[in-house]
Amino acid sequence: MKFIADRTLGQVVKKLRVLGFDAVYWRGGNLEGAVKAALAEERVLITRSHRIQKKNSALRFLVVEANDPREQIQEVITKLRLRPTAPQFFSRCLLCNEVLAPLPKEEAEGRVPDFIYRTYDSFHSCPSCQRVYWPGTHWQKMAEEMKGMIREG
Repeated sequence: MKFIADRTLGQVVKKLRVLGFDAVYWRGGNLEGAVKAALAEERVLITRSHRIQKKNSALRFLVVEANDPREQIQEVITKLRLRPTAPQFFSRCLLCNEVLAPLPKEEAEGRVPDFIYRTYDSFHSCPSCQRVYWPGTHWQKMAEEMKGMIREG
């Protein structure tokens, strides 16, 4: 399942990416543009706007009611019956949504701080923006947060 979220749900986009889902953030000017993009790219539109109700029968969408970002992602997981699993976590770039590729440790040298290079053996990089990822403490904390959301949702 692929997603597009409007300006009101940027944190949801990031959390969907952490969970391994293809999620884009609509930065366009209006909701109509987001609807067109969702239809063209066969994405589920996630919005907080109630103006979206039944504008197009082909459109798949979810109006998120929660205000808190943590509750918003739980609402999306529950209402869309998503089944994220830990092996999917961190498989996409948090910045540009591309699927991450394994990066041999030798190629990470000079692209990450020296301490990180010496401490970790597993690296991934984004083929688009070239950002490098590794399973550090931030990754571990986010993984625990996501697991907690899945259990609660």
